[in-house]
Amino acid sequence: MKTIQLQIDDKNYESFLNIVNSLKKGFIKNITITDTIESVSDNEQKYYEKLLDNISNDDKIVSSKESIQL
Repeated sequence: MKTIQLQIDDKNYESFLNIVNSLKKGFIKNITITDTIESVSDNEQKYYEKLLDNISNDDKIVSSKESIQL
């Protein structure tokens, strides 16, 4: 058995529930709906924000043309 956690935007919530309700009986063993996801510590939040900043920083170069040899 697999567990899937989804985060659904409020505006799409009803549509998502319609999809779930249309599935074959027994397809989903258990469903739990919460308003928020588990919180993370401040250190974790800062770590993830730093990762995101590093990923989205445009001045980062993975490889230059000069370093690639064909």
